[in-house]
Amino acid sequence: MSDVADVRQRLQRMIEQARQEAAERRRRAEEDAGTAERFLESVATPVMQQVARVLCVEGFEFRLSTPAGSVRLVSERRKEDYVDLSIDATADPVTILTEVAHARGRRVSTVERPLAPDVPLGQLTDEHVLAFLLDALKVFVAR
Repeated sequence: MSDVADVRQRLQRMIEQARQEAAERRRRAEEDAGTAERFLESVATPVMQQVARVLCVEGFEFRLSTPAGSVRLVSERRKEDYVDLSIDATADPVTILTEVAHARGRRVSTVERPLAPDVPLGQLTDEHVLAFLLDALKVFVAR
């Protein structure tokens, strides 16, 4: 068995290291949150606006909503049906999280996943958003 002084010393080093890592994670998260917010505002929102307009022309009524930290397409027919992009600041690194909710009768199916898990936040583009939307909206347009 280790002596108490050795255990205490190792525990103190671990505590200090954990504090430093947490501070670094918070610093990165703060920077990344700004990048993510700009992505939602300047890239994701315009793409989702275009998609919402085209859906309406095709007879699928969706409206765009932009609650803080997210962009959401919501069906005008069923409020439970939506496609959402939001900032996941709890992830390390911060990521754009997608959520698709679809109601069938009383049951609501919800799927969450990162927008592009292998792509760094600063390299996400409108093509990532459009590819996600084209896949996610299939469940709403199939008859």
